[in-house]
Amino acid sequence: MRFEIYTDYAIRALRLLHVNNGKVMTIMEIALAIDTTSPIFGKIAGKLRRAGMLKTIKGQKGGFVLGRPANEISIYDVYICMEGELRLNKCLETGELCEHGKRVDCKVHGMVYGLQEEMIEKMSSVSIADIV
Repeated sequence: MRFEIYTDYAIRALRLLHVNNGKVMTIMEIALAIDTTSPIFGKIAGKLRRAGMLKTIKGQKGGFVLGRPANEISIYDVYICMEGELRLNKCLETGELCEHGKRVDCKVHGMVYGLQEEMIEKMSSVSIADIV
């Protein structure tokens, strides 16, 4: 499992806004700082804004600030916003069962489920404020 590049950019952008202590930053400033383009960050910003992680400031000196405190935004929150639910295996998807998962004694299903839960717990325990 690895983060998609958009998730990486989202984490970096939120961290940047946190480090800048409430300074309003434009799409172009953020995109340049996290090494992407304005159109790509614009798509990311839209998702983060809808999830309440970014707040839009309108006007001539407008841009973005954090939508809530950095210590209230977990890495898992960002992951969910950008990629949806974490599922390490098809048998862990909602409503999905592989042929092996139909057996009560499937050790692989239990092991993968345990790993997934540990990853979610760890990602939920790390906030944007923690990665300064």
